[in-house]
Amino acid sequence: MTTLLDLKQTIQTYYIKYEFYISLGWKFLLALVSLMTINSKLGYQGVLMSPLIVLMCSLLCAILPATFLVVMDALFVLAHLWALSREAAIVGFLIFILMFLLYYRFAPADAPAVIVTPLCFAMGFPYVMPLGLGLLGTPASVVTVVFGTVIHYYLKFISDNVATFREAAADEAAADTIARLQSVIDGAFGNNTMIAIAAVFAVTLVIVYVIRRLPVDHCHDIAIGVGSITLMIGMLIASASYNADVSAPGVIIGTILAALLLKGLEFFTFNLDYSRVENVQFEDDDYYYYVKAVPKVSVPTPERRVKQINRANLTSSEDSSSPVDGNTRRVVYERRVRPSSDNFAAGKKRRRTDLEKSLGSDGTSREADKSVAAPQRRRQAPTGRARNPYAAPSKARNAATRPGTQRTPQGRTTARASSGVRTAEAPRRAQTANRPGTNLGTGSTDEKI
Repeated sequence: MTTLLDLKQTIQTYYIKYEFYISLGWKFLLALVSLMTINSKLGYQGVLMSPLIVLMCSLLCAILPATFLVVMDALFVLAHLWALSREAAIVGFLIFILMFLLYYRFAPADAPAVIVTPLCFAMGFPYVMPLGLGLLGTPASVVTVVFGTVIHYYLKFISDNVATFREAAADEAAADTIARLQSVIDGAFGNNTMIAIAAVFAVTLVIVYVIRRLPVDHCHDIAIGVGSITLMIGMLIASASYNADVSAPGVIIGTILAALLLKGLEFFTFNLDYSRVENVQFEDDDYYYYVKAVPKVSVPTPERRVKQINRANLTSSEDSSSPVDGNTRRVVYERRVRPSSDNFAAGKKRRRTDLEKSLGSDGTSREADKSVAAPQRRRQAPTGRARNPYAAPSKARNAATRPGTQRTPQGRTTARASSGVRTAEAPRRAQTANRPGTNLGTGSTDEKI
């Protein structure tokens, strides 16, 4: 059971993911099969027998809404009937017009069922349609299954009387045309077997729908069982009453196969867990509500856990050598592509600390305090040795390292006499020559104390 539930979950997942392409596929296949079946059963219009035309029409039906499938099949049928007999085409046109009026009014969503019902009759397996439409559709689906049955028996009547229609086509008298039209109507709608089978299908569909709507446990299974029994009994009565060419073993075997097929469809569509039924009662200002909640059987989706090993400057790659358990995958980083959550948190904390350091106690930036207090600090006297206002400039201090210069004990830089280099203090002497208390005879600028 778990395997089937996993399969159901997988099918649903893929259908939701690729719903657009699946819809195109089933519409194309249904149109192709139906058009090929019409050509094989009728085949009176030679132009429509071309495989290229059938393929192009199928592609057109795939990209258009599902309702266009019915329109395309109706056009093919009318074209073949017109090539055979105008009277048959006129009667067929009236049938399709009536079907479209009732179909679009009551069951516009059952477009595929209108086509599938004659196809199931052609394959000898029509018993699945009333059971399936009763389980999945509404009471308005009776229109779909009845018209599908009528179309099948009308085309069967045309195929059985092809020779008569061909002989009557040579006579173009107006009286004969009216007589032929009346004979076609009598032959199409005077078939008691068609009426009996359509009635049995309609009753079966309504019974299945009513039972599956009952608030009882396992209502879908009960509906399938009761509907199958009703279908078998009704078909056997119709066969015995109107001498229909329906074999009793074929009815029984076909109904059982249809019930099994519907049971599988019920598993994938409903599949309720009646062991966890909940009855809820609540009220509002106007009504009391009694609700019965039945949960669907489902399998929890396994969660995949990824074990990551974070390393600096590493990229992730699969480590096939490391052992793994059921849903665990080991990932080794060879070069950092994205920082982990720990590194991100550490970096965020470090940036916050730097921001707090850069802010003062009042929330203002310390860099702004430093820029404001810098001129004040420059005006204050240094805490170390007093600055000599007559000290040599930076160029003179740097000149002490040049060749041909020497530094005196007083901290002044003078040039050697033999080198012929000008004294670095010459500009200073010129500036202090007029100051009182200076003595320039010795070549020095000592202050007088």
